[in-house]
Amino acid sequence: MALADADIGHAAIDSVVTASVDLFDGLTASNIAVTEVAGAVMKPEARIAGDGLAAVIHGACQIWAEAYDTVLVVAHAKASMAPNATLTQWAMDPIHLQPLGMNFLTAAGLQANIFSQNDPHAEQRWAALAARRRADAVTGLSQQLCEKEILASEIVASPLRQGICAPLGDGACAVVLQAAKDADGPVLRGAGHDLEPHALGDRDLSNWLGLTRALERAADASGLPSNAGGFDLAEPSCFYPHEEELFLAATGINGDTIISPDGGLMAGCVPVVAGMSRLAAAVRWLRQSENAGKRALAHGHWGPAGQAQTVVILDGGL
Repeated sequence: MALADADIGHAAIDSVVTASVDLFDGLTASNIAVTEVAGAVMKPEARIAGDGLAAVIHGACQIWAEAYDTVLVVAHAKASMAPNATLTQWAMDPIHLQPLGMNFLTAAGLQANIFSQNDPHAEQRWAALAARRRADAVTGLSQQLCEKEILASEIVASPLRQGICAPLGDGACAVVLQAAKDADGPVLRGAGHDLEPHALGDRDLSNWLGLTRALERAADASGLPSNAGGFDLAEPSCFYPHEEELFLAATGINGDTIISPDGGLMAGCVPVVAGMSRLAAAVRWLRQSENAGKRALAHGHWGPAGQAQTVVILDGGL
C-alpha cells in the first residue's frame, strides 16, 4: 500500500529500515522474518529495536546525509504472542524490578498515581477523555465505552482501569521517504529524539522531560521556534489518558492545536507501530486540501513510563 501510494516499486527503494522488538514477535532477530517482504534483499537494511517513529528518523537521516534518495520504513509487532505484562517485565531491571513484577503497565500506573493522588478528579477526567477518543476513532480494537462504563471497569494498575488502557493488537505500518524535490505533499522538516535513564528511580515520572528536549532538537533542526504554538495538528502516542496530559505539558501545546482527530491510540494500538501510525495519521490530515500548508507534530515513545521520546515536524508542502 505504501509503495502504491508513492507510485513506485521495490526497484526504486535505495534502503530499508525496519522497526521491531523480538519480544513482541516471539522471534530472535524478528526483522529477518520480513527482510524479503520489505524488499531488503541485497539492499542496505537497518533495524531499530524501538518505536517505528525512531526508524523513520533513522531513514530521514540517511536521506539528509545524501546517502540515499528513497527509503522504505516498516514497523511491525504482534502483541498477541503473549500477555503484554509478561513481555515487558523482561525489559525491566532483572535484579531490582523484575522480582517485583514491574512491567510497562505497572510503570504507567505508578506515573498516573502521582497525578491522581493530588487531584481527586483525575480519574473522571481520564475516563471522559478515553471515552471521547474512542468515540472519535475511525477504527478500533474494542467496543465503544462511555465514561460510566470505563469508571466501572477493572483496576489493572492502580489508578489505571481496563477501560482507560488502549487495547493492544497486531499490526504493521509502512512509509516511503524521498528526498524533497519540488514536493507538493507533506515534508518532514525536523526530528528529535531523547532517552531518559532506564532506572525509574533516576527519573522524575511527573513529567516527560525527554519529550521537551526531543521537541527542542526537532525545532532546532527545522529552523523553527522551540515553542509549540505553531502546530495546527498534534498526533501524540498515548496508551493512557494521563500520557496525553504529559504530552501537552511537555510540548506546551494549547487549545488552538487539533489533537488526534481520528481518536489516536486509545481505541487500539500496536506496540512498536504506534509512533509511525501517528505519522501516517498526520500525513493523511495534511493531504486534505483544506490543510495544505499547515504544520503537524507526530510523536512516538517506548520504554517504561515514556523513557524514550521521538518527534517529527511536518509541513503540508514546500
